[in-house]
Amino acid sequence: MRLPRFEYHAPERIEQVFDLMESLGSAAELMAGGTDLLPGLKLGKRSCDHIVSLSRLSELKELSFNEAKGLRIGAGTVLADVAAHGPVRDRYRMLASAIADLATVQVRHRATVAGNLCNASPCADTAPPLMAMGAIIEISSSGGRRDIPLEELMVGPGSIALEKGEIVTAIIVPTPRLESRSTYIKFSPRSKVDIAAVNVAVSTTTTRGRVDEVEIFLGTVAPTPIRARRAEVLLKGSHLSESLLASAAAAARDECLPITDFRATEEYKRHLVEVLTKRALMTTTGIA
Repeated sequence: MRLPRFEYHAPERIEQVFDLMESLGSAAELMAGGTDLLPGLKLGKRSCDHIVSLSRLSELKELSFNEAKGLRIGAGTVLADVAAHGPVRDRYRMLASAIADLATVQVRHRATVAGNLCNASPCADTAPPLMAMGAIIEISSSGGRRDIPLEELMVGPGSIALEKGEIVTAIIVPTPRLESRSTYIKFSPRSKVDIAAVNVAVSTTTTRGRVDEVEIFLGTVAPTPIRARRAEVLLKGSHLSESLLASAAAAARDECLPITDFRATEEYKRHLVEVLTKRALMTTTGIA
């Protein structure tokens, strides 16, 4: 199966990308790693007349950590480099874990975190953990820069909140509190490298058995990754117990909006949300 015809652009300056995206509009697709775009073109699921590659833009390959500013992941940084980065392994282990379970080694050395998010798949592996860690999306254009919470980027399957001429240039993840704990759990019917049937990310901060902060995000159970807000309300400010975690997990189950597909039925996905949410909460809080 062959790729359709298109014009390929490989700008070397970010200003050239802005100009191309503004002039070409919907006829163009941005390409970072191309691991979703190129197969989609081959299969006829996507189409475009122009591809604008980000591969020559060194400023988009920045990967840095600052205690005050947090982790900065340039839009051109590949998944494998993020997972191997010392501060990610030490301070953002949930993200490293999510990347380790994402596709194959070959894909992880080509795909980018920004691409995984901008593809706006409900089952994007990096979305729930990054949301749980409060990630911010840096959006740039010829008119300047704006930042939005990652939660606001995905507006539907395959759809993101970018205006004409805008591109995602970086993901910024705040420095986790030393006392916080987080975990990511993915369930796939066949293997970990397969697309998730359900994925759950949880971050908690506790003091003397009381929940101070909690973030719970669920993937593959709604048109976009969602926050289990009712479950969080039950937990925040409460004293830890296994029954409390069970109630929160049940609330998360009731909040999700799964559909039956070839991976699992709606009923089974709800069951998985409850089981995996409770398991993640038990891990982060230390409740056995």
